[in-house]
Amino acid sequence: MSRSSPLWRTGAVTLTSAGVLVMGGGTAWAATSSTTESLSQIQAEAAAAITLRVNDLHSAIAKVQADATLGSEQSVLESYLQADIGPLQALGQKITADTTTAAAAADADTLYANFRVLALVLPAARLAGTSTTTENRAVPDLNAALAKAKGDVNPSNEGTLDPLIADLTNQIATASSASSGIASTVLSYTPSVWNSNHNVLAPSRTSEQSAVNAVKAGRTDVKEIWSYLKSERTSTTTPASTTT
Repeated sequence: MSRSSPLWRTGAVTLTSAGVLVMGGGTAWAATSSTTESLSQIQAEAAAAITLRVNDLHSAIAKVQADATLGSEQSVLESYLQADIGPLQALGQKITADTTTAAAAADADTLYANFRVLALVLPAARLAGTSTTTENRAVPDLNAALAKAKGDVNPSNEGTLDPLIADLTNQIATASSASSGIASTVLSYTPSVWNSNHNVLAPSRTSEQSAVNAVKAGRTDVKEIWSYLKSERTSTTTPASTTT
């Protein structure tokens, strides 16, 4: 998270594995059962799909637990990600115990009707984690830099610093506003909501990107401010040359 100081930390918890990057696309097992598949084939494919999802959830939980920037949202995200693990494992046991192709196919189909780990749960957790980190780390860091920059303004440098400080102030406000409420919104969505609207996360994803862009722009302002102040200090401390 850090280049040279906490201000440059992105702080975004990464909650997606390679299998999750497609937000609702390819999965380990086809949702529609084929009449040519045997009972054992359906059971094996369903088991693989469930294992993939459970493993991704465990991986995401571990990353959430390791991210200190999440604050109180950490336990919320852990509970959210944990909620599907037990039911998924129970579904796997039920499919394994099925004795007919029709029963196994029907149970396997509930993996998509009742669980949306790849398309909804993990992407929603990532959005919640990123927005929370923006609120808990990025915005406070930028505010601290803003306060320091304001303290360094004087009549000789205000012409250069004031526009940068004004833009930094606006970027902080944008990041704070855009990230606010994302976590509570996306974590409230259920599989049935996603099933009826595959684009349900789109508005929150757009807001998150606005916050990320604002944070990046704010950090650019801070970098320019520090660079200018450094050059200003250098010019005032360099001894004047003398001639003989």
